[in-house]
Amino acid sequence: MRAVVDTSFWIDVWRGDVDAAEKEKIAELWRQGGSVLPQVVWLELWVGLRSPEERAYLMDLKAVSEWEPMTEADGLAAEQHAVLLSRKGIVLAASDLLVLTVAHRLKLPLLHHDEDFDRALKLPDFALQRGSSD
Repeated sequence: MRAVVDTSFWIDVWRGDVDAAEKEKIAELWRQGGSVLPQVVWLELWVGLRSPEERAYLMDLKAVSEWEPMTEADGLAAEQHAVLLSRKGIVLAASDLLVLTVAHRLKLPLLHHDEDFDRALKLPDFALQRGSSD
């Protein structure tokens, strides 16, 4: 089992704001090494979590996650996704577009706690990405 994990989910894990099923899901991802950490998610977390305890959490998170760098192609695909989504009345922040694009490129579910993603993942184009956050 593998999944791209968004910033919104990691922050809620840190805060303890996940249910028992989600705790088990993330524990399983960690056991299997299937937690994919996009570079943009790391950056968002690094900027937002600053205390020594939070930074220790980040280092632990990075140690048990599969690093996924951003590519120039991701940027171009994110632009295409932005156009597709805007035609459907859905607007995502740039960082969310990049996270969605990485999950789409890898053909993996996107684990998140973000209502903006909920709207985007209803589209058939992102059917594979909705698998892990339902």
